[in-house]
Amino acid sequence: MKKQLYILCSVILALSLLAPADAQEVRTEVTDYGYSIDNNNINYENSPVNKLGRGLINTATCWAEVPASVARVSEQTDPFVGTTLGAVEGVFTGILRGITGLFEAVTFVIPPYNKPIMEPEYALKSADDNLREYLW
Repeated sequence: MKKQLYILCSVILALSLLAPADAQEVRTEVTDYGYSIDNNNINYENSPVNKLGRGLINTATCWAEVPASVARVSEQTDPFVGTTLGAVEGVFTGILRGITGLFEAVTFVIPPYNKPIMEPEYALKSADDNLREYLW
C-alpha cells in the first residue's frame, strides 16, 4: 500500500512539474474538428461546467415547475383553474425539464455550453418569478 501511494505521489509531482507555469499562455489547436480553443476566452458561461451544472440543477429542481405553473395559471384565470390545470401543466413541464436536465448533464462535453434547451434557464427562476407576480 505504501509503495502504491509513493508511486501515485511521484506521478502527481512529475505531472505538476511538467505543467506550464502560466496557463494563460497556453493555446490549444484542434484541427481534426476544424476549430481552435483559446484558453484566454474560456469563462464559466462558455464551458462544459456550465452545461453540466445547469443539467444537474434542472434535474434536481424540476419539481419547482408545479408551483410555478399553478401561480401563473391562477394569475391568468382564477385560483381553481390554477390549482387544477396549472398543476397538470406543471407536472408535464417538470417532467420535460427533468428530461432536458438529464440530457444536458449527459452531453455536457458537447457544445454549445451557454445555450439552455428550456427557457428560463432554471426551474427555480421560473417558480420564483411566477410566485412573486402572483403573491405581490
